[in-house]
Amino acid sequence: MELQEVERHRDEANNLGVALADKTQDGLILVEEKGKLSNEIEDLKKEQSRKVEELSKAIDSFKEDATQSYLIGFEVTLEQAVVVHPTIDFSELDSSKTVVEGKLVGDT
Repeated sequence: MELQEVERHRDEANNLGVALADKTQDGLILVEEKGKLSNEIEDLKKEQSRKVEELSKAIDSFKEDATQSYLIGFEVTLEQAVVVHPTIDFSELDSSKTVVEGKLVGDT
């Protein structure tokens, strides 16, 4: 082999070594970024679970409030009916009953 050819091979080898080092560094950066993103995903999943639990509690609270409002409204309406029609017996009326085919039916 001639000296020029040897120098060319050496230069190619050096260039390949530099390229390999660059790619290795790129790979290390990607691995680090992947780790950061994995942690971020885990944090987001925890936050999502916390928010779902928080919303579930709020929904349960709203349901309880709605039920209490309904029951209070029923009692207030019943009291008004007794005042307006004092001679009528309203004792059969109950917030859990409904009217089916013109008749008062038990718990729904």
